[in-house]
Amino acid sequence: MEIDITKNFRHIFTAVSNNGIKRTAFAKAMGYSSTSQLASTLEGEALISTKAIIKLIQNFNVSPTFLFTGQGELFLTDESENENLRNENRILTQNHDALVKTTFELNKIIQEMDKRYIDLIDITSTAIKYHKEHKDDLPEVEKKESSLKRNKK
Repeated sequence: MEIDITKNFRHIFTAVSNNGIKRTAFAKAMGYSSTSQLASTLEGEALISTKAIIKLIQNFNVSPTFLFTGQGELFLTDESENENLRNENRILTQNHDALVKTTFELNKIIQEMDKRYIDLIDITSTAIKYHKEHKDDLPEVEKKESSLKRNKK
């Protein structure tokens, strides 16, 4: 699904204009200093700024969902939709925080496992070195068994 904020913005502008709001009033309500800024945004020559998006939502009760996705109603119908968006934002923030916490915990576990792995390599290396250095200390029976195994191969 392709997102076209400029196209969605044009729909919103048309709907607001059809309700009797003049181009100049619309531009000022969005924080633009001239109608040429509005024209550039409507024509897709300039991106709509974050500040203008916030003003658009605040001053015209525009649905952010429609602006960003083109889905749903153009305008928020009542305060409950704003509250739903706030609740959804709160839940997403909580989920984000939980994921960050989990990520840090998993990173700590990985670091501990990495240290254990390094320790295991050190122990193994030391054991091999020790075994090679003390090969001559094997009892006579083990030496014979060892040589028999080599002869069978």
